[in-house]
Amino acid sequence: MMKTLLSICVALLLPLQAVAADAYVPKVYGKKGYVWDEMTPERVEVLRLGGDPVKGKEAFRGCRGCHKADAAGVREGVYPRLSGQHTSVLIKQITEIRAGIRLNPKMLPFVEDPAIALEEIGDIAVYLNQVESLRENGKGPEDMSAKGKKLYFANKCDTCHGKNGEGDAAKAFPVLAAQHYGYLMREMKLIETGARGNSHPDMVKAIAKFSQTDREAVADYLSRLPDYRTLAK
Repeated sequence: MMKTLLSICVALLLPLQAVAADAYVPKVYGKKGYVWDEMTPERVEVLRLGGDPVKGKEAFRGCRGCHKADAAGVREGVYPRLSGQHTSVLIKQITEIRAGIRLNPKMLPFVEDPAIALEEIGDIAVYLNQVESLRENGKGPEDMSAKGKKLYFANKCDTCHGKNGEGDAAKAFPVLAAQHYGYLMREMKLIETGARGNSHPDMVKAIAKFSQTDREAVADYLSRLPDYRTLAK
């Protein structure tokens, strides 16, 4: 009798396990024929809802384990600095991870529903844009900023990311100034191989021209730039 009941329970649980396993499978929205900055339904809705930084501070508590309380990430670049990032960029990246456009399996379980609700995305993004991190970010092992600056401007990286690495909030181009060197290096590799998933085609072409030393120089240059907000004060 016990064996029969056990068999029935196992049979009932198997479908539930399958559903749980599929819960964090990316919902592919535009994996093939990807158009950069194409608006997903969730992104449209989050932008419509707006955000509340007070609520965002509370909702960000679940993100502190990796990105730390001040949203500065870690100097080694395992987790990026999020403080001061444009609200539009954060909303774009989070919703595209949820949609399966940006491939980030490590972060996906933390941004998927029900981990955070749709309205919390805007709250968190607005909050992070206002946060200031006082801790020093990670830089390259040697100062290659002079070479990196030449490469940055020669390859017209400033067209999207700005003359001071400040990005462009209106066009959802991210802030790169004062980002961790290690994170910048890793993301350039992911962009080159296509493993990031939502890279701008012009950036893919630019990075393809870089040697390993070139990447190190550009990453070092950007990591040594000051927080763009200090320039506006």
